[in-house]
Amino acid sequence: MNARRITTEQLLNLADRAEGGLTPAEAGRLRQGLRELDEKCRALDFARRSAIRRRTTDRHRSADSDQRLTAIRALVASTRRRGARAVPVQIVAAILDSPIEIRQQNREAA
Repeated sequence: MNARRITTEQLLNLADRAEGGLTPAEAGRLRQGLRELDEKCRALDFARRSAIRRRTTDRHRSADSDQRLTAIRALVASTRRRGARAVPVQIVAAILDSPIEIRQQNREAA
């Protein structure tokens, strides 16, 4: 740990003494501590926002995967009803690679 790190206790002590006036060195230490606190708060806010974006992206990917899996299950069930025993790989690949339009159609219907 950095030996020159300004602790919260030091900042609180300086704040308590501020009523009587601070020396220039003390005022500098208080300012530096406040700057460091501000940097940490900004970094935490950035990390929080990044985590929210990642979580949202993961939800969308999960929903897309669920829709693709549902489409493949429906294809397999339809294929079995018709008496076939296999689904061509090209069709499964098309389901996996094609853009998902179901969600967009649902938004337009609403």
